[in-house]
Amino acid sequence: MSDKLRWWEDPEQVALLWKRFQVVGMDRREFIRIVGAVGGTTGAALAAAACQRAPEATPTPVAAVTPPPVPTPTPPRAVGPTPTVAPAPTPAEGELAADQVFRTNMERDPQSFDFNRDLYCEGDSSCFAMLGMFTPDLEVVPDIAERWEPNQDASVWTFYLRKDTYWSNGDPVTAHDYEWSWKRQLDPATAAPYAGFLYDIKNAEAFNTQKPGVTRDDVGVKALDDYTLQVTLEGPRGYFPILAAYIAAAPAHRPSVEKYGDKWTEAENIVCNGPFKLVRWEHDKIVVLEKNEKYWNAKNITLQRVERPIIPSEAVLQAYENNEIDWMWRGPLGQLERIRSDPKLSKEYHQFNLFGTWYLVPDPKFEPYNLKEVRRAMAHAIDRETIVKQVLKGLATVAYTFTPPGMPYYIEPDDKIRELTEYNPDKARQWLKGTPYEGGKNWPKGLTLTHREEGDAPKVAAAAIIQMLKEVLGMELEHIIGEPRETYERMWKHEIPLMWVRWYVDYPDPANTLFQVWYSKAPTGRRHEWSNDEFDRLTLQANGEQDPKKRYELYYKAQLIQLEEAAAIYVYNPWSYGLMKPWVTNLPRNRNGDFMPEWNIFIRHYDYYKILKH
Repeated sequence: MSDKLRWWEDPEQVALLWKRFQVVGMDRREFIRIVGAVGGTTGAALAAAACQRAPEATPTPVAAVTPPPVPTPTPPRAVGPTPTVAPAPTPAEGELAADQVFRTNMERDPQSFDFNRDLYCEGDSSCFAMLGMFTPDLEVVPDIAERWEPNQDASVWTFYLRKDTYWSNGDPVTAHDYEWSWKRQLDPATAAPYAGFLYDIKNAEAFNTQKPGVTRDDVGVKALDDYTLQVTLEGPRGYFPILAAYIAAAPAHRPSVEKYGDKWTEAENIVCNGPFKLVRWEHDKIVVLEKNEKYWNAKNITLQRVERPIIPSEAVLQAYENNEIDWMWRGPLGQLERIRSDPKLSKEYHQFNLFGTWYLVPDPKFEPYNLKEVRRAMAHAIDRETIVKQVLKGLATVAYTFTPPGMPYYIEPDDKIRELTEYNPDKARQWLKGTPYEGGKNWPKGLTLTHREEGDAPKVAAAAIIQMLKEVLGMELEHIIGEPRETYERMWKHEIPLMWVRWYVDYPDPANTLFQVWYSKAPTGRRHEWSNDEFDRLTLQANGEQDPKKRYELYYKAQLIQLEEAAAIYVYNPWSYGLMKPWVTNLPRNRNGDFMPEWNIFIRHYDYYKILKH
């Protein structure tokens, strides 16, 4: 590969890619995994640096299980690794079922299946295929495009589409579909909330923001013929195939959009180009997909049907135990002990260390949190041990500092840290003396504790915190559980007085926790309102310190400042779990052997599963 295409070694290109992925709400962990998968340690390091420059692991290295075969392309200059694999063998555990049906719930009814218009429409992304796709190791390989190549400086990319793949109604999938779809997403009349994802394309931003004189025809994506798509960018973009493989670059079926408008993704109207097609959608009841036999690689996909009943998180375990679903991807905390001790369910249990921290953020620009004494009182009023052992049933570890255990430079709580964070009701009440709230009185009306919907574990932990603050300090807090995206938008605008929030580690270094989350002088804004010049100085200095001992000391001093100010109250390090029926085999795994179910980047898990007779 040309040196000019080693974009992961160019900080400017990595930063540009991070900017694009921010538009679609990708967290830092996912971004760093992708860049690390392509560029190894160098790519991961630069991805981490790019994240520091703007407002969320070590890169997970390809699948231990055999994925569906992908023919090896023979481009003049191949870009992106392409696996050369054999068809997956029949599982040794037993005979395959005649009906290959996989069942997993949706927690709410989708808004639509129009990913071309809204990345977060909450439909099932397997209905659409991009030019490329991601492996379980987040490497980009060909999909609808059988190969691609850049010009000399990677400012123009040419994608050569397959001639053997079709929309579910039999229409050929062509380069014109992608040209029209990407321009539809960028058209200001579409009002696509994530159009910025495509701003690397020449004149895309100018067209989307209605710059005078710029029209659809000026946008740098053009079908040279039915099977050749040329994309001209704003400058060198060695990473562009990654964008072309992401779900935000999905196409839409133009005749269906033009005929049915917003109703084009209803089951009776939709036309799909992915490995699966939507065949039934009873709103608020069930979504049913079937394999798209016209998809180019259909012969190597075993599943024939995917059934997705609408089951909220609080009812999903009963559905799993009733054999209504095969994969429960968000296990309820309240049933954890029973599942662990159950002879049958315990064998179907998949537990994941999330390497993160849940913490409380009292915003100092709001009363009563503008007083350090109030924040310190709160820090001593929360019994972390009880929350972890009794409330979370041990599916967590106690957190007194931010960087979770198992990460480099983890700060083991010493006497000083424990003094600042210990559960001590008497000390908590002492801190209120001399304030307007002495004796647990005169609290402002309408105090709230806010977090986004993420299942029952953070919910019950938040409820326990609210109860503890009431019992120890007399605080009355209303519990608000917000819609995920809207809640995080409000957090970044610093509109939430008391936030219950989490951070998952993106890469194993405290630059990802103490610096990225809390450094207050980043030009593009900061996650939280609290600011301290000495804390900023210490964490910035620590980023460049080569001596491990000195670096640890810098982070330790910075963490002490934050705890003394009670800028955050760290509570626990979370784990999670799911349940998978034993008759589901050939689970996609990365090189580390970790099971990789569907998530924001890797979305092709249906391509792998094989269902045994049961």
